[in-house]
Amino acid sequence: MEIIMGMQNFAPEFETPEQYIIDITYIIWEEENVGRIRDWYAPVCPIRSPHGVMNTAEEILNETLEQMHVFAKRKPLADDVIIGDKPSGFYSSHRVRSVGRHVGDSELGPATGRAYQGLGIADCLCRDNQVVEEWKLRDHASFVQQLGIDPVAHGLSLGKNNPKAYAIGNDAMRHRWVDEIGLTILGDNTIANRIIDTCDALWNGNHLNMVAEQYVAAARFEGPSGHLSYGREPLSNMVASITASLPDARFEPHHLIVRQQNERAVRVAMRWTFCGAHSGHGRYGAPTNAPVAILGISHFELHDGLIANEWMVVDETAIYAQIAAYQEIRD
Repeated sequence: MEIIMGMQNFAPEFETPEQYIIDITYIIWEEENVGRIRDWYAPVCPIRSPHGVMNTAEEILNETLEQMHVFAKRKPLADDVIIGDKPSGFYSSHRVRSVGRHVGDSELGPATGRAYQGLGIADCLCRDNQVVEEWKLRDHASFVQQLGIDPVAHGLSLGKNNPKAYAIGNDAMRHRWVDEIGLTILGDNTIANRIIDTCDALWNGNHLNMVAEQYVAAARFEGPSGHLSYGREPLSNMVASITASLPDARFEPHHLIVRQQNERAVRVAMRWTFCGAHSGHGRYGAPTNAPVAILGISHFELHDGLIANEWMVVDETAIYAQIAAYQEIRD
């Protein structure tokens, strides 16, 4: 059944939540009308990522201008927008394909002129014609690799050069991602709990056989650092390699949307964390015992009740930054 969303106190030019998210992104980035950020973001608007928190529309505007300096004609192309009802306004999870070219000098180094494309997801709480909160992730490791930069070395340098920003501990990092009222589910609870139970079994229970039970045989999986694969085995291997690095970590869901629309597959958006100590040999190298909080956002597409497509966005440069920051402070 299709969910009919209310647009109370939104400008009449926006007929649906999807249109609002796509149009304001297009106008700000592709039409380069950056000043409209002051109209469409609340003056105080927390924007959270693994690399820090911005709190005002002016900070968002300044960051956008810097990004436009570094990356020519950056286009955040809408891949999907998954919408959930709120008592007032709506919640959106916007999957984006960003394309552009590296043309400006920055902390990444001299401009390379290289083209790039990358996957990101931004979760937004929208009310009264404005974004009032945002949680955003992009696959920064894949992005810098396309510019000829080693993503592991880049992440380690972030933590070494600014340890106070990344050695804040798992509780503080996790707090950026939690919902203020606890686990929030928008939409069908049965479908949402099936996704939660599957992830709990995989990440907390180490029951990798759940991939065979809950995913179609030809499942398409996009994961961190530009990973793209088909079939069940690569997905279970990815989970195994991450959990091997953080053997005591706990997966925790924080916010889910289940979107059911006529003539479309069921789509689910989930914001989650996986927090523990880097005490095992796995995806993130030799153990350091550093506290590591993985902040993730995943999208799922279901066919006949099984997961056919998964997009898992994790910024692995922030993981290496946390490891390096812990070592820098400890030493």
